[in-house]
Amino acid sequence: MSDETGRGRDPSYDAEKDLGSRMLLATPEYTTRGILFVATLTTVRELGGEEMVKLCQQASGETEFVDFFNYPTRALLQMLDTAARLLSVRYGGYGEVLWQIGKRTAELYMTSVVGRSAQLVSATDPMRLVRTLEELYKVSMAYCSPTVVWKGPRRGILSVQRTFTPLPFHEGGAVTIGFILGLKNVAAHARATGPLSLDLELSWE
Repeated sequence: MSDETGRGRDPSYDAEKDLGSRMLLATPEYTTRGILFVATLTTVRELGGEEMVKLCQQASGETEFVDFFNYPTRALLQMLDTAARLLSVRYGGYGEVLWQIGKRTAELYMTSVVGRSAQLVSATDPMRLVRTLEELYKVSMAYCSPTVVWKGPRRGILSVQRTFTPLPFHEGGAVTIGFILGLKNVAAHARATGPLSLDLELSWE
């Protein structure tokens, strides 16, 4: 599954710079559900161990996280940055770590009550990948306002107008959700369309 990480994007793309730019715009009114924090710490624990988990939690400035409580988005970005820096040498780079965290976030979401409900509702929907992603964005990042442009029965573009997580995070989550939904040859490629906006192009079989 790691072949579908969007490595075909512009070779000049810099995930660390992208995250840093978004962090500057993460003012206090923006909050994010705890499930993204929990997923980040879970990934760090699996890839790097408890000492790295402590460092990431310290970077966030928060002491605990509950899946569907809200926490400052800037705290999440500080945690993601710390995780990516700590694990980048071991796991293929800053962007690849963010892809892995996006993957784990999707896995945890799909095992939650909301995620399981989404799977039941979407079981017969040929557009279920995009619809499930729409719901994930709405639940975890209420400020993002996703919209969909369909390019065919198995291809669509999810436009997100406001999101603070970098491109690889979105790609990792999208590919993973497609896999969980039983789709084949899922591809996800994100492209920035503004300082906080992106288009996530999705295709599957």
